[in-house]
Amino acid sequence: MPLVNATLAAKPDDELTARTIALLTDLTVEVLGKERGRTTVVVQYVPAGQWARGGFPLAVRGYFVDVKVTAGTNLRHEKARYVREVNRALQSLLGEASGYVAVEELPADSWGHAGETQELHYLRNKVA
Repeated sequence: MPLVNATLAAKPDDELTARTIALLTDLTVEVLGKERGRTTVVVQYVPAGQWARGGFPLAVRGYFVDVKVTAGTNLRHEKARYVREVNRALQSLLGEASGYVAVEELPADSWGHAGETQELHYLRNKVA
C-alpha cells in the first residue's frame, strides 16, 4: 500500500497531473512490485519562485517525490532502480528539470489505511 507524494515546481495543469499520476503509479507497480489498486498518488504544485537551491530560485522545473512503503518489502536494488526510473521519467515529462526521489520505509505496525495497520492487513490476508 504505497503512498506516493509528488511535489512539482511547475504551473498547475490537469494534463501534467494526470500524466504524473499515471507514470508514478506504473513505476511503483512495475519496479517496486506494489498492487495497483492499493497505490495512492498525490500531486501538489509549488510556484517556481518558492523552489530554491543554494538560496536562489531554480532556473528549471523542480520535483520531489516521496514514496512511503512498508519496511522490508523491497530490496536495495529495487529502491535504487525506482529512484533512477522516477528521476528519468519526470525529467522526460517536465523537460529541463531537477529533483529528488525518496523511498521511505515505515514499520508495518506504524502506518496503514482505513484504520488498519499494514501489519494487521498482512496478517488477515496471510491467514485467509
